[in-house]
Amino acid sequence: MSISWPTNGEYNVSAYQMSALPFVTSSVISAGEVHRYNFPYVTRFIDVVNRGPGASDVIAIGFTENGIKPTVGNCVSIDRYASVNEEIRTTVLFVSCSVGTNVNYQIFCGLTVIPAKNFLPLSASNGHFGVG
Repeated sequence: MSISWPTNGEYNVSAYQMSALPFVTSSVISAGEVHRYNFPYVTRFIDVVNRGPGASDVIAIGFTENGIKPTVGNCVSIDRYASVNEEIRTTVLFVSCSVGTNVNYQIFCGLTVIPAKNFLPLSASNGHFGVG
């Protein structure tokens, strides 16, 4: 008889109630570039800040590579010195630069203890409309 140990999954509420593990990074991006971040665990919250030096620097964040394309538009635009801070469960984040050159941005995420492999794939083809 085999033993099937329970695993942390996407619906484990207590994993989202605990204090989060920190994930912090910053980078520079230019118009037309896309940066992809694969998190080792499911996020509890995401905070992205546009630190762009130019008055018209705009970045966008989304959850699929297709979603951040301007023609699709399933993303959130962040103007210079603005930020997005939301409680979102995901294992991947895409950042693109809509306007600007050498735009600095920062990402601060809180991670749960749920491994990324135990999370559902987010895509429109998987029934999650509005992500790309």
